[in-house]
Parts: sequence; C-alpha cells; structure tokens
Amino acid sequence: MSFAADVKEELIARMPSALHCRKAELCAYFVYRGSLMPDESVEFVTDQEAIAKKVFTFLKKSFNIGLVSVKRKAEGHSRTEHAVRVPDPEEAKILLDGLSLGVSFARDGKLSILSEDIFSQSCCKRSFLRAAFCMGGTMNDPKKSYHFEIAVPEDSVGRIIAAHMSSFGCVPKWTERRGNPCLYLKDGDGISDMLNVMEAHGSLLRYESERALREVRGNINRKVNIEVANIEKAARASDRQIKDIELIRDTIGFGTLSEDLRNTALLRLSHPEATLGELGALSNPPLGRSGINHRLQKLCNIAEGLRSL
Repeated sequence: MSFAADVKEELIARMPSALHCRKAELCAYFVYRGSLMPDESVEFVTDQEAIAKKVFTFLKKSFNIGLVSVKRKAEGHSRTEHAVRVPDPEEAKILLDGLSLGVSFARDGKLSILSEDIFSQSCCKRSFLRAAFCMGGTMNDPKKSYHFEIAVPEDSVGRIIAAHMSSFGCVPKWTERRGNPCLYLKDGDGISDMLNVMEAHGSLLRYESERALREVRGNINRKVNIEVANIEKAARASDRQIKDIELIRDTIGFGTLSEDLRNTALLRLSHPEATLGELGALSNPPLGRSGINHRLQKLCNIAEGLRSL
C-alpha cells in the first residue's frame, strides 16, 4: 500500500467514544459523499468498505436510527461501492439536523454544512479533519517528497477545513486539481504537525523516521557533491598550472625564474594531483596554502605574459 493508504487505514481504525466527536466525523463523511434523495431519504456512498462500516457504526451509536447497508456496482462503472442509507424521511431529517447539514442545490442534492457549532471543541476539529483526509486526502511518501493534500467538495467546506487546520498552526495553501479546489501543505514540519493533529501517531513515527533518513541522505549527498566539485575545481586548476609551467619551461626555461618559483614549478610538475596544502607541505621550507598559491599565481602571470608576446 501507499503511504497515504496506510495513514487512512490508521485513521479509519480510530473510534472516538465521545458523541460530539463522532458527529463531527460523520459530518465530514456526509458532506463529501452524502445526498438527500428524491424520496427524502439520506444516503452515504463510498468505495471503501471500512469507511462504510464505520459510518454505519457511528450512525447506530449516535442516532439509533433505521439503516440499510448496500453493496452494489457503481452506476456506469465496474467497481463496487458501498452505500449506507437512512430510508425513513423523519429519521433522515433528525440525522441532518444532528449533523448541521442541509442540501446544497448547487451540487445536485449533495449536502453542505449549515452551522459550525458542531465543531465547538478542538477534539471535534481533529475528528472532522481526520474524516476529510480519509475522503479527499492524499500525501506523498516522505522518501520521495513532502506533499499533503485534501481535495474539498466545495469552497465553503474548504474554508472550514482550512480554518480548522490553521487553528492547529498548519496553514494550508489553495490550488485546483481538474477544476476542483484543494488545500495542500509542502513543508515537512507542517505535514508532521497535521499527522499529529489527526492523531495518526503510528504514521507520524514512520513519517519522521523516513524524513530523518531522507535528510541524512540529503546531507551526505550534498557533502559528496561539494567534495566532488572541489576535487574537479582543484584538478582544473592543476591542469591549468601545469600548462603554464610547461610553457615557461619550453620558451624561456626555468633558469630565468627565482629559486622559489623554480622549486614550486618543479613540485607542481612532479605532483600534478597534489592539493595546495600538500604542495605547501612538500616545499622546503614548508608553506601554507596561501603561500604556495601566491607562487603558482606568479607562474601563471609569467605564462600569460609570454602568450601575449
């Protein structure tokens, strides 16, 4: 399974005992995939059997109403979907009132949140966010990149989700996917905080472990890249210095140089792969990096003068 699927599996398994938390979670499920049917019954539909079972259980515990659970082929598709239906119109109205839901005429009988009073406590916000992620969320494996996203059924629901996320210090950004609004986080710390907010503690531990390994690998790669770049830079400099020294040798000869420059020139020709520090240590008397670099620069200047003749 993907990392996002593992997170959802953990969240679906959480069963809050408080009635207000169960209602907040049910509110999210129904606002995503709940509908008021023409016969005034209410139906919730999902592709995930585990979510359908959770919704059925929560409805029984919270409202003690008559329910019908149906497994069927999705209309126009080969996949199986699971429906939980409240067939009695009066009980359906009790459910909608209890979840502060009403019909969104802009979405063909789908449900919208009428009042935010149902989220009076922080635990209820956590429950709502948990269900919203199960219905519309995804996130990348932290081994690859940091991205957390929740698609929302309409802007008004998105604003509530964004407000709840922000109340915990996880401020999302907005975008669109195939014309639908989405909220997302891209920073590792923010995603870590969101997993904690949703109480996906097992996934959080795995996420932080993978994140730490990724950062260690990244630091090692950066250091290796820097070292390789330094080696390549030193090799290019050495190659240039050797060409300059050979030009001096083949034109005016080393006899025209001072003893210090002659010794440095011979050292560079004898040790083409040596670093400045290593060349300085081989000098007699030993020199520091700046001292040996100064002499080599003088040799380069002499070669440039010869080329301009």
